[in-house]
Amino acid sequence: MQASVRALEAQVTTLKDCIQRELSAMPKVEALIEASKVQSQHLNAIASNLPARLPRATYTSVAGATLAGGRNEADGPAAGTSGVLSAGTSQAGMGAAAGMGAGEEAGKRARGGAGGGGKDVPRWYVTQDEFDAVSAYMRGRLVPEKVNAALDELAGHGLATARLMAAVRAGGAKLAPAERKRATELMHSVANKEGVKGHFWFTDGDLREGPLVRPDKSGKGLLTLLRHLGRLAEHRCSVDGNATTVYVLCEPR
Repeated sequence: MQASVRALEAQVTTLKDCIQRELSAMPKVEALIEASKVQSQHLNAIASNLPARLPRATYTSVAGATLAGGRNEADGPAAGTSGVLSAGTSQAGMGAAAGMGAGEEAGKRARGGAGGGGKDVPRWYVTQDEFDAVSAYMRGRLVPEKVNAALDELAGHGLATARLMAAVRAGGAKLAPAERKRATELMHSVANKEGVKGHFWFTDGDLREGPLVRPDKSGKGLLTLLRHLGRLAEHRCSVDGNATTVYVLCEPR
């Protein structure tokens, strides 16, 4: 009988200790709940003030940008082929930025060389109202999200071209001879052309390297829509005797 009473008393003591621990934790739980409410209010306030579209990280394909000395900056076929710039502007531009020592410094030089004053590459996204106002035959199966993702990709091409031009202005010592020759041709034939100078631009050859906007029927439809909406301007140039289409990224008006 005594053993049973002692066992019960031990259980009661254990329960009291457990209840006391739970009670002592209540202020912490209440404080956590209150902090969660405050955080939720802050997040809701941020969400209500966000723009309809935010830039996302863009990764431009840069396979085969060969630097002087034979080292490739990325796996893939080598750049520098004749004809249109198949592996050219975006590949060599990224390779040039790496060869210039510091990515951030190269980006500053690129922005200053392309747009003047160190401005960033324009990402003028398409709103839902603008998209809805476009004719159905021009929209096709496109959606605003895909159109704006295409703008992100094209902005990456424009930035890569700006970096390439910056590398050429710096002397182009880190570029392979073929790439330096091609970049110099772009500098003289395109970069100083009226309507192109002072802006971010890329060539039709860069479209071969992008995952979304490619030189096919779907990619041409995207480019047509972006030109119609005033996001791109198109120029015809001759580079090393070859007809080349140059696309200029337009800035918000």
